[in-house]
Amino acid sequence: MKKLNLFTLIALVAVLVASCKPEAEIKTYIVDFEDVTLTEGINNGSDLSGTPKKEEAWGSEITNYYKDIVSGIAKFENVYTSDWFSWKGFAVSNKTDTSTSGYENQYSVYSTGGAMNSKNFALVYENGTVKIDKNEHGNFEINSLMLNNSTWVYLGIKQGNYAGGAAKKFEANDWFKVIITGSLNNVETGKVEYYLADFRDGKSFVLENWEKVDVSALGEVDKLQFEFASSDVGEYGINTPTYVCIDNLEFQQTIE
Repeated sequence: MKKLNLFTLIALVAVLVASCKPEAEIKTYIVDFEDVTLTEGINNGSDLSGTPKKEEAWGSEITNYYKDIVSGIAKFENVYTSDWFSWKGFAVSNKTDTSTSGYENQYSVYSTGGAMNSKNFALVYENGTVKIDKNEHGNFEINSLMLNNSTWVYLGIKQGNYAGGAAKKFEANDWFKVIITGSLNNVETGKVEYYLADFRDGKSFVLENWEKVDVSALGEVDKLQFEFASSDVGEYGINTPTYVCIDNLEFQQTIE
């Protein structure tokens, strides 16, 4: 029997070691808001559980309460203004009134519930920031999320002039979209735009069901920023109510 030379022996040992190394695991995380506690169907910061901060707005001093609404691995920034009984950023809701237009119905999704027959979902108003902190295995990649219009947005686009406001009923060439920007360590990783209503090129689309949107192009992220743009713009900015409902954010992580 021929003796194994040193090179062959090293190669065999390397193969043996490699074969014993466990394969990397891809773990999936779904953020679905079912773990968020609601009071009378909403969580919008009105419990004043956030950190108060005095700020100037429209020529007067107001108190804003800042907090993160936590669901799964993600933190959703909420700002509640006690002086005006208003909020911005993110709120969580289970409201499903699909017939009442206007501000008083701002927390309803145009559906019978959250995505995939769940109860809770989140709303973004004006703009919103999501933070995803890394863990011992590193950062998370985002794969997808589900979007739907709020009832206020849907009926406003269909009917116009919501609650005495300036929003128009959409016609040819009108559009409304949400822009999702990812970043990692304060460096932008990409943008994904999704049209919540699109009347360009002969279309008359208004989103009225939960839609899964691929945002995997954003890659690894520790922050997501939601913003809006519309063809219906006035002296003070966008006339279309700047809301979108979100649910079932899907992240993944490679665990060595």
